[in-house]
Amino acid sequence: MRRLVVVAVAALLLASGCSVARDLSATYCPSSRKLLPQGAADYIDFVHVGGITYQAGVRPLAGRALRDSDLGAQVAVVRCELADHIVEGPDVRLDGDAAYLDKGTPLYAVKGYRPTFRLAARRDGKLVLFEAAESLRARTWADLLDLRGKVRWIGVNDGNHRQLAALQDRQQVARLVDLLLGSPIGKQAACADGESVFLAFHLDDATATTLSYSVHFRRLDCRDPLPRTFGAAIRAALR
Repeated sequence: MRRLVVVAVAALLLASGCSVARDLSATYCPSSRKLLPQGAADYIDFVHVGGITYQAGVRPLAGRALRDSDLGAQVAVVRCELADHIVEGPDVRLDGDAAYLDKGTPLYAVKGYRPTFRLAARRDGKLVLFEAAESLRARTWADLLDLRGKVRWIGVNDGNHRQLAALQDRQQVARLVDLLLGSPIGKQAACADGESVFLAFHLDDATATTLSYSVHFRRLDCRDPLPRTFGAAIRAALR
């Protein structure tokens, strides 16, 4: 059920195509909105800004946590916390919506990264990192991930945070990142479970971004296959 709910939420988010919330003080949240039956409101942890859906806490952890010194300028504000609302109908406005952030929560850029890739917010006194998961404008991975020139090494992990392999040659890492960023991103589709791992891109600031990867089908985050050269490098590291 959770997977179906998440897909339904993402589909409506992508259909909105809203622009960035420029009024940082605006917190209007219509009381008559409905999106899913109340009993099915098992939302993934997301925030939607400027036509981009960002997610937090859906992948195995890697790298250090955010610090206050990582925060850049405030770029948006949460208008609605959907966990507290029933939302439905054709006039859904989703720009500034979040699953579990309070209305009025500031959303910040993360220093060193495009805000189209990373945003941060405070929740219960802790910083939460949100990374872009869907964008109507993304055609290649470079449109979604801001990784070029920033990846120190790539870890290959299982779902229990256990490292299975590591690619640490900087030249090889740079080539693989270039292959990834230049590849068409495609649409997310059902993924086979066999031979699935997580690629942890460890960045120069000691944070990391982690994405699921199908070793057999070369599909990152259940999207279009990556180049064979990329797949061969991951297979060789796992031997």
